[in-house]
Amino acid sequence: MKRRVVAATVAGLLIAAGAAGVYGLKNTDGGAGQRAKPPIAVGMAKVATEDLPIELSATGNVTAIEKVEVKPQVSGVVAKVHVKEGQQVTPGQLLFTLDTAAEAAQLKKAQAQLLSDQAQLKNAERDLARSRDLLVKNFVSQSVVDANQSKMDALSATVAADRAQVDAARVALDYKTLRASIGGRIGVIGVYPGTLVQPGMATAMLTITRTHPITATFTLPERNLGAVRNAQAAGTLLVRATLPDSGDSVDGKLVFIDSAVDSANGTLTLKAEFANQDGKLWPGQFVNVALDAGRYQQATTIPVAALLTGPEGKFSYTVQADGGVKRVPVELLAIHKEKAIVKGLSAGDTVVSNGGLNLRPGDKVRAAKAGQASGGQ
Repeated sequence: MKRRVVAATVAGLLIAAGAAGVYGLKNTDGGAGQRAKPPIAVGMAKVATEDLPIELSATGNVTAIEKVEVKPQVSGVVAKVHVKEGQQVTPGQLLFTLDTAAEAAQLKKAQAQLLSDQAQLKNAERDLARSRDLLVKNFVSQSVVDANQSKMDALSATVAADRAQVDAARVALDYKTLRASIGGRIGVIGVYPGTLVQPGMATAMLTITRTHPITATFTLPERNLGAVRNAQAAGTLLVRATLPDSGDSVDGKLVFIDSAVDSANGTLTLKAEFANQDGKLWPGQFVNVALDAGRYQQATTIPVAALLTGPEGKFSYTVQADGGVKRVPVELLAIHKEKAIVKGLSAGDTVVSNGGLNLRPGDKVRAAKAGQASGGQ
């Protein structure tokens, strides 16, 4: 009886172990099936080489070539304003007249003193001439001639000083009339007749801004310096400024490259000049600038959508022979009409052009049908 019980127990254990083994095998097979992911549908594109224009884009700030703040050099009360806000003025045009009563009186006084001393000088010259004639005839002594000579010399110096006083009075009077030193457009006028103005005042009486020609200042990465300088050596570089709001564009030329790269951010400052006769560009305005810097010969290009950015910089996913993707670091040189010109890829490589945001290195992919790519850009 005991032998039967032991045999039954051993048989039960063997059956239970076999069942557990079969269950474990089935469970293991099921886990393997869950880990095997189907290929992800993505957009794909071939890396190409082609000749493309070097069009460097940036955001520029429109700046005036000349801008003058008009302030007085002497104290005075504004007597008359001769211009209006927004008016175009020419160099030398009258802007303001200050009260000139005191300066005009001083000028008249200096002129009267000059006339008086000039009359005395003429009389002294006649006395000197007569005394010289009498000296020849021995009617007077040499001392009389010398005295008349001294008197005439003193009056000549006095007349010269009077002329200087007249000139000084005229200068003081001229300071009471303010004229435009450059041609341009008048901004806000900050004074009116009756306003007391004086040297060193914080705000300008008005500002004159030259609006044509005009410049746009912009920056480019230092990696573009070589291309810009090479193209500049070959001739004038064309620059196009586009207004973001209206889309209107204005053509100009590159006129300035800064003498040094800003080491803090690795950028180079440039300026372009535009005729701006129609006044489309306005000082202080932001515009989109495109600089034509020659052509790329056999440039490596990929769709812009194939260019991704990660913690370590820009990269693209290339599709390997087995369908897996590989992360390849790339250097962006320029963007031209939805094509990214890059370094780091070879012509003929296949890159993921759509759906790369959700990929990881080693993921299997397949070419998607139109509109099927998952994880779009």
